[in-house]
Amino acid sequence: MAEKVQKYRCTICGAIVIPNPDGSCPVCGAPKEALVPVDDDGNDIEQ
Repeated sequence: MAEKVQKYRCTICGAIVIPNPDGSCPVCGAPKEALVPVDDDGNDIEQ
C-alpha cells in the first residue's frame, strides 16, 4: 500500500500543494511557514 502524502494549503496563493523538497510552495515560492496541512477534502487540520 502506498504511503499517504500530506498536502498543504499555501496561505499566500491558496493552492493545495505537495511542498517542494525545501518545504516551499511550488506555485508561488512562499516559505514553508506559509503552508498549513490539509486533509483529503482540503480542510485545514488543527494543530
